[in-house]
This record gives sequence, C-alpha cells and structure tokens, in this order.
Amino acid sequence: MEPNAIHDLLCAKLGEAALEYVDSYEKGTVIAAAKIAEAATLLRDEPELHFEQLMCLSGVDWDGHDAEGKGKSVAILGYTEEGKPELSDRVGDGDLGVFYACYSHRHGHKYSLFVRVPRDAAEVPTVSHLWPTAAWHEREAYDLVGITFTGHPDLRRILLEDGWEGHPLRKDYQMPAQWQGVPLEGRSYAANPFNEADVVLPTKPEGGQG
Repeated sequence: MEPNAIHDLLCAKLGEAALEYVDSYEKGTVIAAAKIAEAATLLRDEPELHFEQLMCLSGVDWDGHDAEGKGKSVAILGYTEEGKPELSDRVGDGDLGVFYACYSHRHGHKYSLFVRVPRDAAEVPTVSHLWPTAAWHEREAYDLVGITFTGHPDLRRILLEDGWEGHPLRKDYQMPAQWQGVPLEGRSYAANPFNEADVVLPTKPEGGQG
C-alpha cells in the first residue's frame, strides 16, 4: 500500500488523532500521543497493513526547532579541550517525541508513526504489548531522552546506572564532572596520542617482494 493511502486509512479510523502526514524520507503520520497504541494496533492488525515488525523506536529532542521541525539546532554541550564539562544556564524548551519505524514482511511496505509531547509532560503510552521489542527501545528512550512510557511493564534505565542524573541525549544535558566520587574527563576519540615524527616505518628487506 502506498504511504499516502496508509495515512488516509489512519485518518478514517482515528479521526482527529491522526494529526498530519509527513512526506519526507521517512513517510508517516503524526499521531496524538494518547492514541499511539491505538494507531499501532491498526498498523499491526489491519490485514491490508500487517505491520508485524517494529524496526526501531527512537526518542527525539526537538529543542531548537519550531512546531514544524524547522530551524537551526542548538549547540550540544560536551567537554572542553582540558577535559572539563562545558557549562551553560540554557534550559531546553522544545518538545520531546518518539519515532516508530514499522515494516510489513507480508506486503513489503514501510511506514512510520511520530508523536510529540511537551518537554515538561513527556508521557507516551507503551506499545510493548503490541511489539515486544518495544520494551527494550522504550527503556532506552526513557534512559537517554527522559520520556516516560505509561503502562510499560518494567520501565527503568537500560544503559546507565539507576542513580544517574539527567538524560544524556537531551540537547540541554550537561556532562558530569564526576560519578560516585570518580572524576570524569572528556577526551576526543579522534585525537592521535602519537607524535608522527616518532613513528618509524619498517624498511623493505633486500630482495623481498611487496
């Protein structure tokens, strides 16, 4: 089924809860957050859709963008050249969201669902009862972006320690200076620890090949 036809079907079934059609690289429908489980059920159970696989569920921070997703992204805080956390008084004010990438092996088509929620009320119903793999993805989005998935059977951090403060993929997140009393210093993964002048290449043996 063509993407715009899938959107029309969702509009017919969900009414105003199907907010708008996203005609971009990832084609899909923006869904009212409270109705996301209902929309996911339609994608999975309607015979002409049959989206039996949730390929990916990702948390999104829309800070720095307008309601249409346009605008220049804000600067992300990291560590200074000295390895110290960059500091800022800026507090993010953009929406948070969730992106669901779905696929039907039966029909060979792909479609996406999107939700946006206020930053200070970032709650979205779980879809883990529809696609079991969502249980893991929702825990990751909770851990790194701070979105609460209501109805999740075991919502807790999955990558970071339970006592970790904040959510590292939010755009206003500040890197910690220490963890449990251990100083943390940022270092560039791309930095070359060797002095190129000290590198000695092997010489080619006489009569050798290559």
